Amino acid sequence: MKSLLSVIVAIAFLGMAAGGVSVSGAADQAVFGPTRYDVKERYGKVNQYTGTFAAREGLYLIKLQNGDRLPERSEWIEFVVNGEKILNDGKYGHRFLAGFFHLRKDNTFEIVLKDNKPSGFRRPALPPRFVTITVTPAPVTHIKMKGIFGLNAWEDLEKYSDSILKIKNTEARSFAMTAASLQNDTAVRADAMRKLSDQKDSSAQEYLLNTYTDVNCVQDVRGEAALALGTLGDKAVIPVLMPGILDPEEKVSIGSARALSFFKEEDTQGPLLKTLERLDSMRKDAAINAIVSAGWKPVGTILKLAESGDPHVANTATKLLGGMQDTRATDLLLKLLAEPGPRDQNVIISALGDTKDPRVIEPLLKIANNPEQRKGKQAELGEALANLGDQRAVEPIADMLKKADSRESWERLRAAYKKLTGKDFK
Repeated sequence: MKSLLSVIVAIAFLGMAAGGVSVSGAADQAVFGPTRYDVKERYGKVNQYTGTFAAREGLYLIKLQNGDRLPERSEWIEFVVNGEKILNDGKYGHRFLAGFFHLRKDNTFEIVLKDNKPSGFRRPALPPRFVTITVTPAPVTHIKMKGIFGLNAWEDLEKYSDSILKIKNTEARSFAMTAASLQNDTAVRADAMRKLSDQKDSSAQEYLLNTYTDVNCVQDVRGEAALALGTLGDKAVIPVLMPGILDPEEKVSIGSARALSFFKEEDTQGPLLKTLERLDSMRKDAAINAIVSAGWKPVGTILKLAESGDPHVANTATKLLGGMQDTRATDLLLKLLAEPGPRDQNVIISALGDTKDPRVIEPLLKIANNPEQRKGKQAELGEALANLGDQRAVEPIADMLKKADSRESWERLRAAYKKLTGKDFK
């Protein structure tokens, strides 16, 4: 019995020595650290530290903890292990960095820490900043992991790694690993995410959601993750993507809107309207403009907004209807031109000029040829008619130029005249 037990223990030991251990066992037995490295030289000066440690050859987990609290994080980090640059000199928003690398018996590392370099001569008091390094054998369940990954909590490592390793398609999993690893340049990571999107592998959805919802991930990668979620077409992610159209990072907001454009409007209209209802006027504008910038055309939703009782919302949506270049949008704009209600008629006129629809020329010419009706609307009328390109507008634009009520109106009408005729007005 004792000999059998000895064999079992020996086998277990050999398994650990081969480079992997259980998550709950000897993975906690560090071969180096935890060792703290302080940012002693401040205000952009370099803090360079080197070290060595011994280990059995195999896969190891290198843990970098950037401070205990947000103010304690080193603003710049560069990290090299055995001559390989693990992290380029850069800013990393995550509190933890987890690196999976094959190490040898004798290992060296170098870490460089810095504060931001202040502008001018200002030297504010700075909090203590530091990075703590720990090296442990990698869990056997992570044997296929390679690279260094950002985590907001160390407990997320298992879930984050599993979200990559569970991707069924080998090529898709490789793209996910490349997109996730901070060892790669942002352009390389974003390109890998695009290639992962092309795979349309539904088993990658959890990983894509983790990436998209991580506010500390760079916007280029998050925006591509949004698009990848859209291509998978799972309606369950619509409530996750919808707030993204309000993200302060442009690539994320546009990526979110483009992703939502992959879904049927009947599935996005309700969530979009609810999202907009909760916003103030300025944020409504930002959200609606993100939608249009992304090329998403939820015409039915914008039509509903254009008929809103809130004049500000109605004007914002009306402004966008022309660019939709959809017959439903043009129909509503013609109706609003005749009965603007609380809406700004200048906004309606400008939107009609963007429709490229020949049906709108006659109603606009009728107003442009009427001195009373065109008051206060000359510039918008001239620009709209010039956009539509109908030569019948040359005479009314010239007449409005002669009778322009302001310098600004005259300048805009002169530009419209040249656009339509190709000649300067004399």
